[in-house]
Amino acid sequence: MRILVDMISRRLPLLIVLVAIFTFLSPVYWKVAPWVPSLLLGVVIFFAGLSMNISAIKGIRAKKKELFLAVLLKWTLTVFVSIGLAYGFFSSKPEIAAGIILAGTVPSGTAATLYTFLAGGNASLVIAASLLDIAISPIVTPLAMLGLSGSQITLSFFKLLQSFFFIVFLPLGIGLVIQRLLPQLASHSRLITRFGSSLALLLIIHTIVGHGSKAISLELDILPLIVVVTFIQVVFPMVAAYFIAKKLSIGEEDARALLFQVGLCNSALAAILAFEFIGELAAIGPMVNMIINLSVGSMIANHFVKSDKIASKKSSITQRFEFNSGKNVR
Repeated sequence: MRILVDMISRRLPLLIVLVAIFTFLSPVYWKVAPWVPSLLLGVVIFFAGLSMNISAIKGIRAKKKELFLAVLLKWTLTVFVSIGLAYGFFSSKPEIAAGIILAGTVPSGTAATLYTFLAGGNASLVIAASLLDIAISPIVTPLAMLGLSGSQITLSFFKLLQSFFFIVFLPLGIGLVIQRLLPQLASHSRLITRFGSSLALLLIIHTIVGHGSKAISLELDILPLIVVVTFIQVVFPMVAAYFIAKKLSIGEEDARALLFQVGLCNSALAAILAFEFIGELAAIGPMVNMIINLSVGSMIANHFVKSDKIASKKSSITQRFEFNSGKNVR
């Protein structure tokens, strides 16, 4: 079971691409009620709450500067880049533009925490910042779409808050309560969490792509542009956040946390909200965003792991050389 879960987790970006392509090309897909993808994402967030390290988050009080910077960059840099790209490239297609904006104005995803942990970053900082994201997002998202033309682009603050409550707040709260009441269950649930989260994400992609396949086929000519725009939307905030953090003398672990926190949004939530409130076309951007942020996030996390191993080997060799040099002198 563990081998299967490890294989799915490592290859999740590729599996998402394959599921999306297969679903789009297949005449048959799992037809579900509109609330099912929301329920599936709620399951993912429930598992995140169940496995969240609360004691580590409490220690983040000593990182107020880093936490403030993470939240500030997320809700300025990422949001403005998303709005600029949406208006600059898709002003004539308000549904697609709305999806691009949604993908940049939702809270950070669970992938941000995972990749930060794998990269040797401060995962507690990401978790604390993402909790603040949940409170900020329902306010910023409708405001970011005010300039879009088209009567179909209407996003009510109260409806969005309602969706956040049932998809994010409630599942996360239940997970945290169960973790507090049954701490042993939380410690033994990590394998189930990884498997359940991965499977739920794949099912979300399948159901949304299947339902919107006809609408997507009408916009295939601009799909390459959506991919390029979304790549910039993901990568630029990540690189900029890391560069800014290093310029401000933020520690390496916290700088890595900022990189993933700022760049990796919960695009599955954005796809569901786009699908629910706007239409099938609006979900294209968030789905492409999900593929790119998982893939790029995995590559960057692996890069940090390799660089740390190389640095560790160099340090070990240097220590041996200095030790042997000292022995020879004596």
